[in-house]
Amino acid sequence: MNRIQRCLTSLASAGFIRSLADNQLELFSHGIVYSKLLQQQWLNLRPLAAHLGSSENSSSDSNLHRFFFARSPQFLNNFRKLLKDHPRKAKCPTLIKHHTNSCVLNDNALFRINGPGTVLTTDFLVEPYRALEHFYNMQRESKIWWMRLSSDPSRFSILPCPLPEDLDSKMYQAIDITSKYGEAGEVVVEKLSLVKMEDNEDFILPDSRTGERVIPTVIRSTIELETATFALLLDGCDHRRETQSLLLNRILAPYQCGIACLDGESSLSEDLRDLCLHLTNVISQSGLRLCKESGFELTKESSQRPSEYLSESDMLGVPYTLMLSNQTLKNGLLQLRSRDTMIAETIHISDVPDYLLNIFRKD
Repeated sequence: MNRIQRCLTSLASAGFIRSLADNQLELFSHGIVYSKLLQQQWLNLRPLAAHLGSSENSSSDSNLHRFFFARSPQFLNNFRKLLKDHPRKAKCPTLIKHHTNSCVLNDNALFRINGPGTVLTTDFLVEPYRALEHFYNMQRESKIWWMRLSSDPSRFSILPCPLPEDLDSKMYQAIDITSKYGEAGEVVVEKLSLVKMEDNEDFILPDSRTGERVIPTVIRSTIELETATFALLLDGCDHRRETQSLLLNRILAPYQCGIACLDGESSLSEDLRDLCLHLTNVISQSGLRLCKESGFELTKESSQRPSEYLSESDMLGVPYTLMLSNQTLKNGLLQLRSRDTMIAETIHISDVPDYLLNIFRKD
């Protein structure tokens, strides 16, 4: 079994994916949560964009080549919606975001996705004379974004996409952003395409600098959400560490914090439980996502459950675990254990959750 297959097996046992017939995969439980968080990150990226929500994607649109999208009814409808619903943003340059349910084209050898998927699309309408400048800037910004989400930023590369012979390089450009997994192969996580619009009176916007009416050049970014989710999950699992852990980005981890409580004195159980419930409430109100339905694990000192709990948390990608004991009731000190370093530092209970929030703000 190669390392990618081991990663897929590990992700399945942790409840992130599910294997189907014909070597197909689908997101499951924690993977679905992770995918939704990734989509939210995409929505937060380039916040000045006009968000058009979900767009209907006809079968003819879904089969269009990446360079011919500007001829589709969907693109025309989105342009009209920009003019109607976001008139202040209807100028060059501007951004349009929308997502569609479409057939996912898996052009990688690592996995196949079952059924239709969600395609996240960003259209950057720019001044024709600055199109290449914007295109190069968007490549750089997109690659940096993927690198920040990854546990191994060196995986990501920008690869030129060869143009069909009948297309003029002055009118069309394309690159793919890929995530590499050694000899196992690579996955395309984002496609960027530049299309210089033909003379068409249906597509005219004022230049934000000069006020001149121009036909914009379009730079389109497309991300197949499920494909990108699988790629980042593999990235978090394929780290070549001795321990089995999932190194997910702290912002995207389905659960950001866990609470493990070690009870060595049965008489203090109720007090420890009350303290855990209090911390659960405080952390939840801060907006951090807690592991476990109750938010904490209460165990006896003689058992092996604390180590089992930490192993389970690591496999779920939980970045931090608060470790309480009966000493916490006496001096207010607890251990904050990091998934990435496996090192626990001592903090005072009064510093929770501000201490955690400051850590997450750094991402």
